[in-house]
Amino acid sequence: MLRSYSGDKAVHRHFLERQLSKFVLSVFSISAAIVVVQSAHADTIQMIPGKVRLAEVDSNAVSLAAEEDVSIVSTGQPSADISTSNPSQTNSETEKQVTENPKDIAKKPKTEEVEVEVLDKNELGIQVQQVPELVEKIRTERIAASNPYVLLPHKPNFLLPITYQTRPDNKELLRALRRTNVDPDDENYSYQHIEAVMQFSAKTIIAEDVLGKLSTIEFAYTNKSYWQVYNGTISKPFRETNHEPELIFTWRLKDYWLDRFALSLNHQSNGQTIPLSRSWNRIIADMTKVNNGNVWNLRTWYRIPEEQKSSPIDPGGDDNPDILEFMGYGELTYIHVMAKHQFSVMVRDNLQANENRGAIELGYSFPLTKKLKGYAQYFNGYGESLIDYNRYQERFGIGIKLSDWF
Repeated sequence: MLRSYSGDKAVHRHFLERQLSKFVLSVFSISAAIVVVQSAHADTIQMIPGKVRLAEVDSNAVSLAAEEDVSIVSTGQPSADISTSNPSQTNSETEKQVTENPKDIAKKPKTEEVEVEVLDKNELGIQVQQVPELVEKIRTERIAASNPYVLLPHKPNFLLPITYQTRPDNKELLRALRRTNVDPDDENYSYQHIEAVMQFSAKTIIAEDVLGKLSTIEFAYTNKSYWQVYNGTISKPFRETNHEPELIFTWRLKDYWLDRFALSLNHQSNGQTIPLSRSWNRIIADMTKVNNGNVWNLRTWYRIPEEQKSSPIDPGGDDNPDILEFMGYGELTYIHVMAKHQFSVMVRDNLQANENRGAIELGYSFPLTKKLKGYAQYFNGYGESLIDYNRYQERFGIGIKLSDWF
């Protein structure tokens, strides 16, 4: 069979043209991927071979012809720097700047950017500005104030699944057992030393800036429960639950000795009927000072008087007339922030020399995940719970914190 050399030449020429076109397109693609462009509307565009990283770029500012190996990532943060990334970079920071595969993006819900105004940190005291976690908390609360779907943390929220108490009080349990056929002297029917302790605390901001600049009116509720979860013999009861609703008036201060001052109307009760009922009402003054990254908080209270009971079974009157002798008239809390770690100390004292009583609580939290912290707590003294306000107790527990002080 005869072969046409002129036809072969045409085929070879066409093949070379196609290869040259691919080569030119490749060179163009690579060139487009390593050029750094800046427009009047863009803060930064950073490109690396095969990838493009930009921040707040006007859609009319840049047009790239490379299609296959170029992807765009919005950093959301303006920058005045223009730089070319090292092609040999393979660290995690560079990988985070790169978008995911378009197929993976298609599987996720679309998002959009919105502008959110935050409180200027210069509105806060100089010392407060030195604690970024506290600044973030204040800013977040201001943003959430107008959102009806948000409840804010008040006190820390935590779960201690394992705690050990040295002196469980069986007095009230035995009183209940005497009404049944159970032998009150049976040691199996008693509270155990090991139990779980949990605290849920939330607040909502009712109004802001109505009592002055950076003032708020808040409603808060704290629930603290002591759960005999490992005590199957007596049906794993919640041994004690304390309820604490309060109405709080708060002022953030600048250029004063204090950084925060608050007044609250506080009610605390264990929600029980007589003879287990314990409760009191207080007006609390709350003062906070930040100094060199340390937070000092002093709470002093005045107990609203109640009438004396006419008899032990009287549903009205004072359930615990001597509570101030054990709980004192205030407490001082110190919080030290160490990166993502927090260490706290609470001390309380009745300031009576002849019959001195008080309490100390130590807390230490440390990061476990982005949202969870490990938490260890130690308590020694009186007033850990309302039912045991007049009973000395010592407890150590470990668990997790869902939200910290800040």
